[in-house]
Amino acid sequence: MKTSAIFLSVLMAGALLLTSCGQNWDEHYFSEETVIENEQLADVPVSTEAYLSDPAQADLSQMYAFLKKNGVFDKLKGKSQLYTLLVVSNDNFVEPEAEEAQYIAFSHVTDMSVSPANLHNGDRILMWHNKFVTVGMDSLALLGNLSHITFNGSPVSRVVRTTDGYIYELDAMIATPVSLYDYINELPEEYSLFKDMVLASGGKQFDKKNSKAIGVDATGNTIYDTVWIYTNDFFDAKNFSLSSESLTATMFLCSNDVINAALADANTRLKNWGLERDRDIIMRWILEASFFRTKYAPSDLVDNDDEAFLDLKSIYDRQWRMEAQDVDTEHPIDVSNGVIYEVNKLYIPNNVLIYRIKDYYRNWEYCTDQQKTMYYNMTNLKSLEVKEEVALWTPVAGVWPLHGCFSLSAYCDDASLGFNMNMETVHCVYDDQGNVSDVVPYNIPPGTYRFSMGFMQNLNMTFNIKVYAVLGNSRQELGSSTITVGSTTEFHFDRGTFQSDTWPEGYKEVKDSYDHNKKNNYDTDGGCVIEELVLPDLLGNNTAYPLYITCECENGTSSRIVYHHWCLRPNKNNY
Repeated sequence: MKTSAIFLSVLMAGALLLTSCGQNWDEHYFSEETVIENEQLADVPVSTEAYLSDPAQADLSQMYAFLKKNGVFDKLKGKSQLYTLLVVSNDNFVEPEAEEAQYIAFSHVTDMSVSPANLHNGDRILMWHNKFVTVGMDSLALLGNLSHITFNGSPVSRVVRTTDGYIYELDAMIATPVSLYDYINELPEEYSLFKDMVLASGGKQFDKKNSKAIGVDATGNTIYDTVWIYTNDFFDAKNFSLSSESLTATMFLCSNDVINAALADANTRLKNWGLERDRDIIMRWILEASFFRTKYAPSDLVDNDDEAFLDLKSIYDRQWRMEAQDVDTEHPIDVSNGVIYEVNKLYIPNNVLIYRIKDYYRNWEYCTDQQKTMYYNMTNLKSLEVKEEVALWTPVAGVWPLHGCFSLSAYCDDASLGFNMNMETVHCVYDDQGNVSDVVPYNIPPGTYRFSMGFMQNLNMTFNIKVYAVLGNSRQELGSSTITVGSTTEFHFDRGTFQSDTWPEGYKEVKDSYDHNKKNNYDTDGGCVIEELVLPDLLGNNTAYPLYITCECENGTSSRIVYHHWCLRPNKNNY
């Protein structure tokens, strides 16, 4: 019912505007004796129906008969208000199919008394078929040339003011595009993947309040001229009704072939990286990234700034980078409440395929002696131990998995000397029973990431950290930073208290509904070491590679040294 309120507001605002500006229209176009100053304008002392039924207007007879047959004038008599008709001459009249006749007839009637003086380029006028007709006006129209006013692209040839409203004679009948909802609902089979996603959480409900009782059937049940309310949880959550004519939207449309090709490319990339991604997450991104609250013209989708990328933000705040996507901007498809662009080739971004890569120093315990030598290198450290520092916990049992903190700790062999803990970024491989069967390096794709780490607070140590790319037997430095692990919780395991956007996937959106005093500390990225770590395309073919992290402290200590995790989170430029 919100939509109805919006429409009513539009009509009321329009009525006020027309009332306040009607005198200006008179002064601009007519003398006091109502002598016509322009052959495109007429002022007649009869009603609209009387004017159209007059034999003198025989050139409008087919349009008049069509409107009358479909109940327009009977309905107007019941309203007793000013209105506007859009009509065409017999030469331009096209008889609609019977099942569309009333819809077409109602597309030429509005309850607003529309004066030419009150029209502006881009105005949208709500017609009886519950859709808007868009007004077009160029500079000549603003100077008084009515033939340069258009309604949904159809130019005006004459305007007649009657005693109960206005008549606009057009060069062609109104062609009202279908809404986004109608267009999607009528998509053919080759778009079934996209169509089914859009309509999956939708339905329609009988709107009894706005449905008119038209009779009684043989069993005594009331028969209604039914009005339906279309709902969709996915879009309703963003106040984005696909069937609402008050919407001005853009949609990127993907065929089955385009989606399947994008999924195949994404799976190939994931396989090369040794990673996995749930298909439903990727499909959800396609849906969430395809709808925008702005009607973009083709020129809006061309990046004229060589220094930046053209990133659009969808209704779900998903990033759509035009330079990475192949969109047909030359053939936009206009609908009544927006525009649709076909996607020729879809690319699933890296930062969708990789939410974050996070792993732990404790993997040392799963390595064989040979793997410990291969993947770990340390100086002046002894008494290595994997220890549970924080017991397994969850803010909501059964919703989020149990998560604890297991560290790799050590002591200096010589407390007077500095020490280091160097490690290749490795992860565990699990068998069907969930047991660790191997430890292997990650292959991390080129791109930009935020690099974070976790230790244990109160170490009171300063670490010099460097990150290297591992290419065979060689390493190339990619970035470095110096951090101090002191009394704050910035680097305390994976609390992440100094960063935003640092939780596991899906957690940020719903965590505020949880009642747990440590909910903000659950399984975060940790503390930021390098805000933007760039992994270049070192081999020129987007090949992924392992990383090597060195963590050096120049001063010795007699205290226990605790290492927890490292984490890479792709940023918006890792597309």
